[in-house]
Amino acid sequence: MTSGELNFTPDDFTLALADPTLRRVFCAVALGSSAPSAILAGTGLDAPVAAKAIGQLTRTGLLVAGGNGRLVVDEAALERAAGAAARRREEEAAAEQPDVRLRGFVRGGTLLRLPEETAPEARGAVLRHVAEATFAPPGERYDERAVTELLEPWCASGTTDAVSLRRALVDLGLLHRESGWYRLTTAP
Repeated sequence: MTSGELNFTPDDFTLALADPTLRRVFCAVALGSSAPSAILAGTGLDAPVAAKAIGQLTRTGLLVAGGNGRLVVDEAALERAAGAAARRREEEAAAEQPDVRLRGFVRGGTLLRLPEETAPEARGAVLRHVAEATFAPPGERYDERAVTELLEPWCASGTTDAVSLRRALVDLGLLHRESGWYRLTTAP
């Protein structure tokens, strides 16, 4: 199987390098030991053990012949694995947070981080989400302590505290504050 035919995944890479012998051989080749004698010297392995590991790594596609009996790491296989890992991260992010505007900022009922004020569209989308998910429709009133307590679960990640979040909601006009009482407003 040529490297072009190989569908090497991040899981395949992890499984292959979980074996300490395979890992030693792979690292030796990755660090420049391409001749069998250099691989043996670099790994400290016996020839039969190293030969078996080289065979396994070649079958997985991580190592390929580089000419003159030398071995090299198949960079194309690693690039495909990296691409597969990036796609998997995107799929997991989409599954965790279907609303693309909230990705990277909200996970479930937790605010991972608040977008910077220099990104007003993203900041507004995140704060609107928090406000609408936390407070009853416009009209119901909350005292300051109740607002802070309702916002605390959003702040479990520790990057934003409930008081700062409350202030941001007021500043954006999503919460109206009057005489120590708060209420959800209609979106500005």
